[in-house]
Amino acid sequence: MALKKPLIPKARSFNAGTLTADTALALLKTHVRGRFAKSSTLRVAKRFVEQRAAGDSANSDILHHKGRLVLDALSTRKRPSIGLLIVEGNLVVKGRYEDSLDPESVVVVTGSLQAGDIITEGFLEVHGDLVAERSILFLGNDACCEVFGDVRAPFVYTQYHSVNVHGGVKARLVTGDAKHIRSKQKHTFIEESDRRVRGLLSPKLLKVFADEMFEDEEGEEADPDDPWIDAIDSEQLAAFVRRGQPALAQTTSVRRRK
Repeated sequence: MALKKPLIPKARSFNAGTLTADTALALLKTHVRGRFAKSSTLRVAKRFVEQRAAGDSANSDILHHKGRLVLDALSTRKRPSIGLLIVEGNLVVKGRYEDSLDPESVVVVTGSLQAGDIITEGFLEVHGDLVAERSILFLGNDACCEVFGDVRAPFVYTQYHSVNVHGGVKARLVTGDAKHIRSKQKHTFIEESDRRVRGLLSPKLLKVFADEMFEDEEGEEADPDDPWIDAIDSEQLAAFVRRGQPALAQTTSVRRRK
């Protein structure tokens, strides 16, 4: 029987027979550092390895890559999906990085993770910095993320997703759900309904939001040229980001006179 080609070149793969369950468990013991949410990332990862060893979740793979990994794009949902990915080193994704909860995924990066956009719904642990050129979206309340360095992006949005940042959160706009993003360094969080959010978001993004997302303070229909954002539609936001569009309005640079 021919071995299946791994999803990531040069990565060891459980489905391809180049990575065993025992080796995967040993890698988890060595590299998973997080203790956030009672070590849920480690617990979920171990459970998935045991399931694959028992022959379950055959459409999901376990992958291990040693060294810096550069990809054009990465989606753990893409079939065959990635149930567990361990990258020993930096992970650089030129386009969009996206992990998932359906199917469930665990990603551990021992260096930094850098991408054009980051959408995370699954379990993510990054020992360095988590950096996006445009947007980072933390979505859903059934998984968690732990970052030992900084979170940096122009736009950071959270929707009930537990995020523990050991460094700082550095962005032009951090909005969504303030309760679930924790950082040892203070950062400015702006509520979705704050009019400053409307002014910072891209006009193109504002146009794609559903009409019911725009109300005035009394709940009456608002002036379309001066809408009040009651709440951000996370599904439409994610779809917009998946198209590679910047969520924030462009800033105009002012040239200095010589």
